Amino acid sequence: MTGLRYSTDGPDMALLTAVFTPFTETGELDLDTVPKQADDLVAWGSAAAYVGGTAGEGASLSTAERMALAERWCEVAAGRLDVIVHVGHSSLTEARRLAAHAESAGARAISAVAPYFHRPETVDALVDACAAIADAAPALPFTYYHIPSMTGVGLRASDVLLAARERIPTFAGVKFAHNDMVDLQRCLHLAGGRHEVFVGVAKLVLAAWQWGARAAIGSVYNFAGPLFRQLLDHAARGELAEARECQMLAQQVIDAAARHGGELAGFKALGSLSGVDCGGCRPPLVSPGPEQVAALGAEVTGLGFACRGR
Repeated sequence: MTGLRYSTDGPDMALLTAVFTPFTETGELDLDTVPKQADDLVAWGSAAAYVGGTAGEGASLSTAERMALAERWCEVAAGRLDVIVHVGHSSLTEARRLAAHAESAGARAISAVAPYFHRPETVDALVDACAAIADAAPALPFTYYHIPSMTGVGLRASDVLLAARERIPTFAGVKFAHNDMVDLQRCLHLAGGRHEVFVGVAKLVLAAWQWGARAAIGSVYNFAGPLFRQLLDHAARGELAEARECQMLAQQVIDAAARHGGELAGFKALGSLSGVDCGGCRPPLVSPGPEQVAALGAEVTGLGFACRGR
């Protein structure tokens, strides 16, 4: 069980948003923007906010900043959205501090990537690390965040799932942000209703829905949540041709964003046009300038994507 309030019974898929971290023009946390982000997610029906992950640039924040961000999200989302706090860190000591803090701040769940500098080389070593983090927040469900493109840890998520559910009492599932479709299918098979598999690659949402996935976490929902809700509504009604059209449009928009500063910087730029302006990214990421943002907006509008702020 995930410990979260949404239901994944039936044909629907819950969309949980990996929220951007808002920054001021000088690169400081802009916590005053968080209520606007929460309002936007509630308006289109996001099931939860996933805070401080890849899209949230958690690895570029200090521990104090991550704690302040988690506190603000728990404050503004109370009673409206579930908050999952990403607590992964290259230091297990810091990850445990973040986990304990998330529990005290009122988060509904925690999640963590594998340690990503001195990396675990075996499934046992990785599960030991996850268990140490989960143990610091014993009242909260724990989800392993599988994203080998960022961590360099390529151990199969399905093997981690098998081991973690036997050794971590609060193990809730896997956030699967990888293109290995065979491993994703194996995770979905092994989860068997006991655990959740959160699809973390937006381009795979429709395919994963057809395999039985009923939850997804992604940064694309910051600006394209309504498009993915439309995709899933079509799928639930058996309108697969229309659902495929939505998936293709989403893929084209994602590809366009990647051409304008890289995927995350481009996503934040689209967020400023289609949702809530969270500012640019922290260095070493480079954010697109005004001309690039305008060009990106024109490109996705030409594709048929409706920028809500335009």
